[in-house]
Amino acid sequence: MFDLSQPHVMTVAGPISPAALGVCQHHEHVICNPLAVAVDDHDWVLDDPHASLAELEEYFAAGGRAMLDASTADYGRDAASMAWIAARSSVHLILVTGHHKALHCATHVDGKTVDQVAEVSIRELRAGIGETGVKPGAVKAGSSLNEIQPCEEIALRAAARTHLATGAPITTHTEAGTMGLEQLGLLRAEGVELNRVIIGHLDRNLEESYLRAVLATGAFASFDQVSKDYYGPDEPKAAMIKTLVDAGYEDQLLVSQDLARRSLLRAYGGGPGWVYLLERFTLRLMDAGIAASVVRKLLVDNPARALTIRPV
Repeated sequence: MFDLSQPHVMTVAGPISPAALGVCQHHEHVICNPLAVAVDDHDWVLDDPHASLAELEEYFAAGGRAMLDASTADYGRDAASMAWIAARSSVHLILVTGHHKALHCATHVDGKTVDQVAEVSIRELRAGIGETGVKPGAVKAGSSLNEIQPCEEIALRAAARTHLATGAPITTHTEAGTMGLEQLGLLRAEGVELNRVIIGHLDRNLEESYLRAVLATGAFASFDQVSKDYYGPDEPKAAMIKTLVDAGYEDQLLVSQDLARRSLLRAYGGGPGWVYLLERFTLRLMDAGIAASVVRKLLVDNPARALTIRPV
C-alpha cells in the first residue's frame, strides 16, 4: 500500500513515486471531446480508446514512460476511457481536475463562488472522478487572449484553493502564451508558492524578457507546442530554451506537444504523433547546444518535480 502522506504522482492506475515517472510529456490530450469546438470541427474529437492506446504504445517504444492528459471536464475529459487505456498501456497516465479557458468553462463556472468550484476539484482529488474512482494528479485553470475573464479568475482562484487543500500541482492554459504573469499574480495572492505552478503554452510567446519574468517567480515554463509548425517552427523554440538554460533556468523548463487533434496523431491517420518530441526535437535541442544531461532534466527530472503531489 502506497503511503499517500508522502510526496507522490497520482496516475490513473494509482499513486507512484516521482522517481518512477520516467520520460514524461506533461501536457497532451489522450481522450477528449471538447464540445465547444468539436461541434463544428470533428478534428478536435479524440474518442477512440483503441487508437489512443496504439499511439501510446508507439510513444512507449520511442522511450516515453508517462503522459499527462490536460483535458478538463469542461473540455470533454473521459475518466472511464482513460481507465480502460491505463489498464492496457505501459505508459503512466495522469488526469487533471479544474477548468479550461472561458470558451469551455463559462457554463460550468458562472454563478458559482470560488469555494464552490474548488469543492468539486478537491472532492475529485480525494475521492476520484464520479463512479470511476480515478483520481486526478493535477489541477488546471486557463485564461483567454490578453485577458483573464471573470469566470477564468474564479477558476484560477479555485485552482489555488484546491492546491492549498490537497498539495496537487497547478498547470495552466494561456492563450498564445499571454497572461502568464497575471495568472501567477492571482495564484500568489491566494497563497500559492509559485514553484508548484506550470504556466502553459509559453513557446507561443518567445519574448525573452517575458519568459525570464515568468521564470524569475520560480514557476515552471512549459514549451508544449513542439512540432506545431502553424504556431511557428521548432528552431526558435529550441534556441530560446538554450538561452534560458544558459540563464540558469534549466530546472524550470518543460517540453511537450499538446497534440489535441486527430490530424496530429498517427493512430488517428495524421501526424507527427507523440514520437516526434523524443525522436526529433531532442536532437534539435542538442543541435542547439543543450547537453544531453539537460535534455534529460526537461523530460524526466523536471516533470517529476512539477507533477508531484505534496500532501498538506
